[in-house]
Amino acid sequence: MNKIGISYIALSLMFWIIVEFLTAWNYRIGEWIGYMPWILLEYLLIILVFWFFLFPRNWSEKKVFFLMLVVMYLFEFLWQNPLLLNPTSFVPASLLLASIWGFLTFVPLWIARKEFKKQLREHKFKVPFYFAWIIAALLFLLGVF
Repeated sequence: MNKIGISYIALSLMFWIIVEFLTAWNYRIGEWIGYMPWILLEYLLIILVFWFFLFPRNWSEKKVFFLMLVVMYLFEFLWQNPLLLNPTSFVPASLLLASIWGFLTFVPLWIARKEFKKQLREHKFKVPFYFAWIIAALLFLLGVF
């Protein structure tokens, strides 16, 4: 495992903990801590799936994005995400979740590879889409939803 791969795993785990706290567990922190260390192992499993296809398999980001969608739906349905189980919120929830999972999958990669500025310059839609979830998370934390 190379230095970039290790950085990717470490950054991803840190991002997963922060994002999960902000989006899913901020009002149930005791319950979240009660699931430790199993929940950290679950995050690590997800990260290692993406690491495997990004590094040893050297898949393109486009291929990994489609893999990410499959893994996202698999886990979100496994976790019984109520937004996906409701037909009226399925499409907006899918967009929000794709933004979150895209952030968790690709932003650590760009940081580890020192490509973040390049991505900002070259991808005028992708980068803002992966950061769009932050606005929804802030509104949720402020009690707007």
